[in-house]
Amino acid sequence: MLRKSLVFVTIIGIATVLAAASTNTVSRVFKLEHVSVLEVSAAVQSLLSEVGSLTLQPKLSKIVVQDQPEVIDRVATLIEKLDHLPGLYSVEIELLEGTEPKPFGTREEIKAEDRLRKMFNVAAFRRLGSSVIEGQLGDRAQADLGTDFRVWFLPQPPETPVDTPWGAPAPGNRIYLRSLVLERVETSYGGELTTRELLRTNAVLSQKQTVYIGAGKSEDSGHVLVLVVHATETGSR
Repeated sequence: MLRKSLVFVTIIGIATVLAAASTNTVSRVFKLEHVSVLEVSAAVQSLLSEVGSLTLQPKLSKIVVQDQPEVIDRVATLIEKLDHLPGLYSVEIELLEGTEPKPFGTREEIKAEDRLRKMFNVAAFRRLGSSVIEGQLGDRAQADLGTDFRVWFLPQPPETPVDTPWGAPAPGNRIYLRSLVLERVETSYGGELTTRELLRTNAVLSQKQTVYIGAGKSEDSGHVLVLVVHATETGSR
């Protein structure tokens, strides 16, 4: 009889503990307005405790999170940070051609930093074209650099790294130029415009940062094309 009582008490004790654990979790539905469910699911998943769960409803743009109240609060803070309208940006892009210096110099040649000359092993530079591109993150951008070249890219917030706390982006306003393409615009004998891709790459810039991207050699061997990309403003999420 005593043994049966002990077993009964033990079962009651386990049930009480499980009931207490379940009552310590709450459920909350998050409706996303500006980003997709899949974009934030990995970051939210990294915040969950051992008793937490995550349900995705992509067609409804909803995430259902069940976890301890303090975890739910952290999830709410993260989603508020991520679910924002795309920010605005402004990027200056300049195309230079590295050349052999003229005997007496020309008006075409420009002054270049020593590190730029050393970086590309070129003594002199001339400017082929430049443009200031402004817009919203997420909208494809395109601009002419002089009459013979064109650049386009997809500006986005930087991708969420997986090795930072909460899976959130590292601090600081940055812009991700996805599929940055430099093309040469050519006219055929029939007068039809065609383009030839010279460069395709990706670049991440912080505000006020300048990067130099070698675009390969031009048609004249010994010359090199260099994109100078400067972010004057970057959007934040």
